[in-house]
Amino acid sequence: MGAKAISFIVIVLLTRIISVEDYGIYSFSIAIASWFTIFADLGVSWFTFNNAIKKDSSLLDLSINSRLFQSLVVLFIVPLFFVGTSNSFWITFLVTFFFLNTGFVKFIQIIFRGLEQSKNDIILASSEPIARLILMLVLYIFDIEISLLGICIGFSLIGLVLTIIFFVINLRKLNFKLFIPPFNDYVPLLGKTKYYFLYQVFQVGIGRMDIFFLEKYLDFKQVAYFSSAYNFYSAATLFLMAFITVNLKPLFYRVKLKHFLIFLALNLIMIAIYVMYLKDLYTVIYPIDYKPGAMILAILCLALPFYAAYQLKLLHNNYNNKTLQTVVAFGAVFCLKALTYFVLTAKSLYFAAVIFSTFEIITFLLIFGIHKLRTHNEGTADK
Repeated sequence: MGAKAISFIVIVLLTRIISVEDYGIYSFSIAIASWFTIFADLGVSWFTFNNAIKKDSSLLDLSINSRLFQSLVVLFIVPLFFVGTSNSFWITFLVTFFFLNTGFVKFIQIIFRGLEQSKNDIILASSEPIARLILMLVLYIFDIEISLLGICIGFSLIGLVLTIIFFVINLRKLNFKLFIPPFNDYVPLLGKTKYYFLYQVFQVGIGRMDIFFLEKYLDFKQVAYFSSAYNFYSAATLFLMAFITVNLKPLFYRVKLKHFLIFLALNLIMIAIYVMYLKDLYTVIYPIDYKPGAMILAILCLALPFYAAYQLKLLHNNYNNKTLQTVVAFGAVFCLKALTYFVLTAKSLYFAAVIFSTFEIITFLLIFGIHKLRTHNEGTADK
């Protein structure tokens, strides 16, 4: 919870240091970087986490080295896309570099969670946000003028230093040995992670697609307004995911439909209270220029219960080697959402927010619907 709160404060300070348009560029760069980090992972993180839950460490060293190797390959390929390009694309490169570093640290963190060794969580989850917070506080308190490019350089250096530290300290606890993944072992590993990779592609695409189309149809300011609200929403989802992954096995067997309905009702009540009485707090936290994001947040938060429910279900699918169901559901939502944006031009922030929440609900319905349909068909076949 503390790590997520710190990351949220970092973004709030960032919006007070740089212009609205620069924050839009930064948010757009994050959306692009999210795609690059998928190819640095190729589904290895989810596969390793799944094996860690089952206490299967046979492929642990190969998985870690593969994840590290893939990150290095992406790091050397990404600059080729940015030769001779504008300042905003150099920002994208730096944000991608930062994502690769912090992504590897999160990969190690999720292994420890799967092994039920969460003592490392405080260090792994909070060190990078705290380092960024210190940087942002210094810039804000002393009113230091700095460009977005300079801030991205700072974030990238923080990510690099922390990755090296965690690589040296934490991997020893896993009896890890550094080596170049042998081709004959690496290819079969990717064969096992392919479904995890595909649903990461679709899942990230679904979550970031709204940013891409807002930039395409509107401008970076609209991207900034939407991203400021999404930052709130993302903090809530990250907290939910932290809670789910730490309490995974108990949740598999105890959560029922009534629990989801209670969460849904409480969420609607909280949104109603926010809209009627607390909406003005948005411009207390963010600068007044970000006021358009206040109502966007309310619309996005309609999706929270559905997000939590389908995330738990997909983790359960992974645990039971039913990842293909997740791939099919996410693939269908990804294609349908992209088609919707191409057919219906995003003319306002509200349109994008409604599309976002609607497709989170559709994702929930598909993931659970496919499971019910499969169960019904298997039961019919048995008869």
